[in-house]
Amino acid sequence: MATEALEPVDAEEALSSDLSTEACPVLPPPVPETLGNRLPWALVERDGGVRENPWVDSHNVTVSVWAGTWAEAMREADRLAGAIARLPATGETSVQWRRADVTGLPSAAPDALHPDIPRVQLTATVYCRTTL
Repeated sequence: MATEALEPVDAEEALSSDLSTEACPVLPPPVPETLGNRLPWALVERDGGVRENPWVDSHNVTVSVWAGTWAEAMREADRLAGAIARLPATGETSVQWRRADVTGLPSAAPDALHPDIPRVQLTATVYCRTTL
């Protein structure tokens, strides 16, 4: 077995690619110092995970959404939660998503670095095929 086959997928990059829309771009870290006119936008961070078997990894992720209002941030976070849950049934994704569980529904999560900009967060565990 080639050593590349043992490497986990870059879940942040894959989810960013598969969840991003023109209305709400989804990006991997880091959070920019100033959010400027980018609102709404989302960030996906891998918080760890588990090698389930030689072919599948699970990735624990946090998705943060910043928007102009709390209602808009919650709406986009709800949309992203649904999109994550549908990943295994979605065709033409960047990796083979085997399973996706939303483990924490969207909730308000004020950002100390950007206190005037509403932020909502959700958590999920996504399972995907390892690098082949």
